[in-house]
Amino acid sequence: MSLADEIQARTARYATRRDDWTVFGFETAVDPKFARSQRRYIGASGSVEHQETNAVPPVAFTMSVQTMPPGNRIPVHCHETEETFFILDGTCLVTIFKGDEKVEVRLNKWDLISVPAGVYHDINNDGDVPCPVQTLLSKPKPNRPHYKDPRLLELQAATHTN
Repeated sequence: MSLADEIQARTARYATRRDDWTVFGFETAVDPKFARSQRRYIGASGSVEHQETNAVPPVAFTMSVQTMPPGNRIPVHCHETEETFFILDGTCLVTIFKGDEKVEVRLNKWDLISVPAGVYHDINNDGDVPCPVQTLLSKPKPNRPHYKDPRLLELQAATHTN
């Protein structure tokens, strides 16, 4: 493969990313406030079964952009790997849970938070504009999220996503 071909295969343009509102559909079935889109850039993230064909193949991590409408949120979950959120626009409230402790962190445009592996967290777009969040998982093929809500765990187990 030529260098030009290799670089072409490792380039992901906004225009060719799909704004996928279905990837978190089973979450939305539990609570409409969980609705958000995902555009995959590197790998398939932890939300699917790693069969994304339009993203740059992952080597060390995944990267996608999730966009939450105002008033929506990402449910409480954790991953077996570090998860990093970079706010591209808007504002949101991230809540981190560890044991009996709870910490809330307000993030604005261009702010970042890195959540350690195995630590539960959620993100709430309590602003009045959509909040696109660049999301990185520090593993090329992470497991699907582990939810605190047993209803989400049950639906996730029964759901195969592409």
